[in-house]
Amino acid sequence: MRVINIKPTRIKKEHPLPYYYQIVQVLREAISDIEDPEVNEKIALPSEPELSELFSVNRGTVRHALQVLEREGLIYREKGKGTFVRRRRVEMDLSYLCSTTEDMKNRGWKPDTHVLEINLVLPREHIKDSLNLAAGEKVWEIYRSRTANGEPISLQRVFFPQKLMPDLDKKNINGSFYNLWHQEYDIHPFDGEQMIRTRIATGEEAKLLQIENPAPIFEITRVTYDTNHIPFEYLISIWRGDRYDFYVRLTAI
Repeated sequence: MRVINIKPTRIKKEHPLPYYYQIVQVLREAISDIEDPEVNEKIALPSEPELSELFSVNRGTVRHALQVLEREGLIYREKGKGTFVRRRRVEMDLSYLCSTTEDMKNRGWKPDTHVLEINLVLPREHIKDSLNLAAGEKVWEIYRSRTANGEPISLQRVFFPQKLMPDLDKKNINGSFYNLWHQEYDIHPFDGEQMIRTRIATGEEAKLLQIENPAPIFEITRVTYDTNHIPFEYLISIWRGDRYDFYVRLTAI
């Protein structure tokens, strides 16, 4: 474990910003300058008394600043042990279709998948319409948990038309769906439509993701089309709000 280096900084009392927020800005900058730590390495902040001395303020002001940083997901506290820097938030580009498994491997992480459920069901109306299914056509419903280096990062509930993947329950669904589509069913994703929203995790989701309850999460709903513009996937994925930032590249028309 190492302690983040923070230079002694005197609060500008003539500045219109509150004292605690000036401390927040200094600590944010110090955290952003940290190089990515090794897996499982902890980086601690100085104690509240040490920060009070560094900034020449009382502990109440320091505590207020730490509360702001904790709400922003930059730090976390362990009772009796101290305050620690959370690992750098992960940026994910939503501009293109990408295998979660391959994305994790490209980052140098070890991906793993846990299948929680697989069922053959009649889809709800909006899923049936999104997949252009006729009345009575069934879908495979698969619920999976995704981890990176042993840390839960995502939950995925996905629906595939049975007619396109009739024996899916006999295939290996613990790995990349992209590989499965290509190798087993000659399905090649081409484009998709997705909606991103934020909400509070349910108790079950918080438990599976090993996050506090309540906690914010991202929910992404996506319909994926193949090269013939046939919809073959309806995906609802849940991502930890404390670990991910999503971005899109924009170009002028």
